[in-house]
Amino acid sequence: MQIKEIIIYGKNGKIRRLSFNLGKLNIITGNSKSGKTAVGEIINYCLGGSSCNISDGVVRENSTWYAIILQLENEQIFIARKNPKVGKQTTNACYVEIGKEILIPENKDFEANDTVEGVEELISKRLKINENLNIPPEGQTRGALAANIRHALYYCFQFQDEIAARSFLFHRQAEPFITQSIKDTLPYFLGIVNEKALELENERMIIKRKLAIEKRKLDELEMLQGGGMKKALTLISEAKAVGLLSSKEDYDIDNFDEIFYVLSSIEEWKPKSVEVIGMDKISYLQNQLDSLQTELVEINEDIFFAKSFNGETEGFSTEAEHQKLRLSSIGLFDKLNFDPGHCPLCSNVLTNPIPEVDMIKTAIEKLDANIKNVSKEKPKLRKHIDGLEKRRQQIKEEIQKIKYEIDGIYNHNKEAKKLRDLYTRRAKIVGRISLWVESVADKSDVNSIKLAIKELQGRLDEIDNLLDKETLEDRKQSVLSRISSNMTKWAQTLELEHLENPYRLDMNKVTVVVDKPDRPVPLRQLGSGSNWVGVHLIVYFALQKYFIENARPVPQFIFIDQPSQVYFPSGEEEEDIDWKMVEKMYDFIYNQVQLLSGKLQVIVVDHANLENNENFMSSVLEDWHKGTKLIPDDWY
Repeated sequence: MQIKEIIIYGKNGKIRRLSFNLGKLNIITGNSKSGKTAVGEIINYCLGGSSCNISDGVVRENSTWYAIILQLENEQIFIARKNPKVGKQTTNACYVEIGKEILIPENKDFEANDTVEGVEELISKRLKINENLNIPPEGQTRGALAANIRHALYYCFQFQDEIAARSFLFHRQAEPFITQSIKDTLPYFLGIVNEKALELENERMIIKRKLAIEKRKLDELEMLQGGGMKKALTLISEAKAVGLLSSKEDYDIDNFDEIFYVLSSIEEWKPKSVEVIGMDKISYLQNQLDSLQTELVEINEDIFFAKSFNGETEGFSTEAEHQKLRLSSIGLFDKLNFDPGHCPLCSNVLTNPIPEVDMIKTAIEKLDANIKNVSKEKPKLRKHIDGLEKRRQQIKEEIQKIKYEIDGIYNHNKEAKKLRDLYTRRAKIVGRISLWVESVADKSDVNSIKLAIKELQGRLDEIDNLLDKETLEDRKQSVLSRISSNMTKWAQTLELEHLENPYRLDMNKVTVVVDKPDRPVPLRQLGSGSNWVGVHLIVYFALQKYFIENARPVPQFIFIDQPSQVYFPSGEEEEDIDWKMVEKMYDFIYNQVQLLSGKLQVIVVDHANLENNENFMSSVLEDWHKGTKLIPDDWY
């Protein structure tokens, strides 16, 4: 897969097209701020970049959509991605067309028909990145990782801040977690871990999980069966304790069949229903009790007042009767019709009548009438008191009866709770007995599990042999040896530091190491920017050569931004620039592309303009030193 063309759709309705030569070196040379870096960012963004890293300036302000045409072996893919709104760094709106030869759409407002995830999946499939999964070693917490187009692009881009970096080697390696992603996916892209091996790794992971489950099941059954008789005797003791078995009965502890029969019979036990009288009944009785006790208090008060009244009447009647008897003794009541002119005692004629005689007469008559009334009402009052006392006795009896009934309910519920607790204990023991009976009754489960474990272990051993670490390590060293051989040869071509020593790619540390006789020298310890640029170049070309020769699913292009920047330090006069080293670098790039016979495309954007170098000038696609830019002036 190579880049056929990039297209920018302007807000003014115009279109900027930049076509590239397939399988060749494409150079865009120009001044600063002409849009050179944006070329690589547009390619990266359209290939599913998580954010639009095009600088916020002329390009972003005057564009609506960015697009690229990818050239595959027998087809082209047109991918357009919308320019994010001001203040935003990404958008998920994508437009995709696939065909043998794509005609550039003139419409600047596409109707999105795909997403970034869809674009990644589409390109990954077209590159034939087959289903794969890197599974971290046991004990590591990171998740499994499947390689896709975004991982393959680590080996296709070298932006301006990457090409001369001394602390990292690959595209985006300075970002968090990317180094680990490179470690996990590079073996796939190099073919060290091929598709078949990844399938076997997945199968091994699944088998290990199944094997662990089966072994755990076997351990549980063997634990139950292994302590079979000991466990059975414990269960018999528990059954006796809760009344499931007679405590007087003895069993032959050496007779498995007898023990098994006894415990099996207990499985048939079923708990009886236990009735517990609810609180509603108790509340009802309590209300009745409260009502009767209130009535008893009222009746006691009525009896008290009636007896008090009866006592007062009795006293009055007794005193009145006593006075009447005294007066009767002198015959006063017999002579109530005496003449007021005579003395009522001696019957002599009175000169003046006694006025009190009439009063005495009246008083004596009232006294006699009162005595008769009191004597007449006494039987009724006694009857009323007797009625009250009878009702009081009835209430006391009803109160006692209700109290007995409430106490009975509480006692019943207490016994019911004890019985229910007993049934609960019995049920738990019956459950354990049932589990024991089931575990020892059918030994075929154990045999089938052992057979399954044997089959799984056999397949696991077979996979381990196929994925022997030593074999994989041998393959890895073979691949790295081939890559390192080219790196060492090209380090001499570019006259890099320590060129007399082998250069190698260290996959564990994701860097380049020079193996000096006395010590290894990593990339970060190499001096000068020209060495750093040279190391990046030899690694990328060595990897691409290997990918191409082994038909690995990696895009066959490299984008390089400002590789000559280390030769143009700020403030240095142009005549002091080491043009010889710049030419050597471009001759190296040109020759590597030529040696791969059209199978590798290299796109370079640079400030340098080697007018006297034939290889350089024949590869210049556009020269932006004389006013030409990525975005034409008439767009803004």
